[in-house]
Amino acid sequence: MKNILYILLAFSIIITACKKEEEEENMNPNPTVTNGCMDTIATNYNYNATIDDGSCTFGIVGGAWITDSEVLEMHATASMGSFILLDTLFTETETNPDSMEHAIQKFLQNGDVKFWDNNNNLIDSGTWVQSGTTVTITTDTVIIGEILSVNKTNLVHEVTGNQNFSENGVDYNIDFTFTGNHTRNENGFTTNNTNQRIGNTNHTRFLKPKMNNLFKNLKK
Repeated sequence: MKNILYILLAFSIIITACKKEEEEENMNPNPTVTNGCMDTIATNYNYNATIDDGSCTFGIVGGAWITDSEVLEMHATASMGSFILLDTLFTETETNPDSMEHAIQKFLQNGDVKFWDNNNNLIDSGTWVQSGTTVTITTDTVIIGEILSVNKTNLVHEVTGNQNFSENGVDYNIDFTFTGNHTRNENGFTTNNTNQRIGNTNHTRFLKPKMNNLFKNLKK
């Protein structure tokens, strides 16, 4: 009887050990393999990953953004007193880097943001914070924009707002939507030119000449 009990006990131990070994193999069939995102600019980059599992997600940090085009849609009015000089809708697409508000922009992990023109001049710098798809940039002014889409290679962002200013006795009111399309340079951007023109990132600077040109063309 004792022999039978010993045999049954030994058989039970063997079965339990085999099940445990099988479970461990199913959990990690190859202990040297770690699945994860292997792209270093991804927001979920896994330093320990040995096989890229296609799970990479991307944000605005990483490399530098080169502006491909800017689209400005405006509803503009111009008046002198109660007399309406202008009330129009206007759309302009800009692809010339020399005419763009920013040719290059870089969002840093520490919360800093920098902007350069097409000649590699640092035209402004400040800080940025993100909540969901909303990005708030603070320089000498505050600009709040929305990320419409972002991936490994491309970024589309949009800024909507209103600007009011007076010039040469004319009062301007502009409702605008500004859309920027950018390509990511994964290698980033560096320049020895650190001459900064403070205060040039305000959208008023960008909108004034366009409004004036539009007004001049309509008067012809």
